[in-house]
Amino acid sequence: MRNLFTALKQDTHASHTTLENTYPFSIYHDDNLFSVKAYQAVLFVMRNFHETAARAVNHAKQNSTQLEGIASMINSDAILTAISEDTHALDSMSNTSNTQEENAHIEKSQLTDTGAFYKDTHPNFHNTLLSQSEIKENIKQDTHAKKPLDFNFKSPTSQAIAAAYVWLGSSMGANIIARRLAAKQKEIPTNYYQAMASCAKRWVSFKQDVDALLPTLVLENSEVITNIIDDANTWFEYLIALGNQVQLTKALQEANF
Repeated sequence: MRNLFTALKQDTHASHTTLENTYPFSIYHDDNLFSVKAYQAVLFVMRNFHETAARAVNHAKQNSTQLEGIASMINSDAILTAISEDTHALDSMSNTSNTQEENAHIEKSQLTDTGAFYKDTHPNFHNTLLSQSEIKENIKQDTHAKKPLDFNFKSPTSQAIAAAYVWLGSSMGANIIARRLAAKQKEIPTNYYQAMASCAKRWVSFKQDVDALLPTLVLENSEVITNIIDDANTWFEYLIALGNQVQLTKALQEANF
C-alpha cells in the first residue's frame, strides 16, 4: 500500500507552492508587501477555510466515529476564536488609519455622480451600474467576496482527512510567523498563529491515527488514498481561489475611481 503522507507531500507540492505565491500569503516572502490590510486578507482567507473545513470534518465525524480523534486535533473553536480576536484588533487599527487618510484627502476627493461603474466589486455581485460615489461606499463597507466557493470532493471521509492534513500542515510554520509578526514595529495581533502553533503539536498523533485507520478505510474503498490526495489538492485550490478573490478586492480598492 502506498504511503499516504509521502504521497501527500509529493502530490500536493505544486498546489502548496502555488498557494504560497498567491496573495495574500505572498506577503510572507517579502516584508515590503506586508500591511495591516494584507494581514486582514490572510485572516479572512483562513477564517473561511477553517469554518468550511471544520464543517466538513464534523459532518464526516457524525457518520464515522473513527474520525472523532482526528476531529478533536484541529481544535476549531480555539482557532476561530483567535481569528476573531485578531480580526477585531486589526479592524480597529485599520479604521484609525482610514479615518486619518480620509481627513487628509477629503477636499481632493470630491466625487461626482457622472459616469457609472459596475457593482461587480466581487465575483458574486450582479453587474448593476452604480455611480462613483456609490462604488466608493461599497468598497469601504464590503470586505471580501461572500459567494461560497463550490468544489467537488471525493467523499466525506477523504474530504475530512484531507482538510485536517492541510489544517495541521499549515500549523507547522505558525511559531515562525508569529515571531516575525511580533518583531514588527506595529503591534500586530498574533492570537491566530499562536493557536495554530498549539495545533502543530498534534501533527505526529494525526499521522499515527490516520495510518492506523487506513487499512480499514482501504477495505471499504480501495481508492481512498488517491481520494485523500485529490481532496487535499482541492482544499489547496479552495484556498487559492479565496486568495484570488481578495486580490481582486485589493485591486479594486487601489483603482483610481
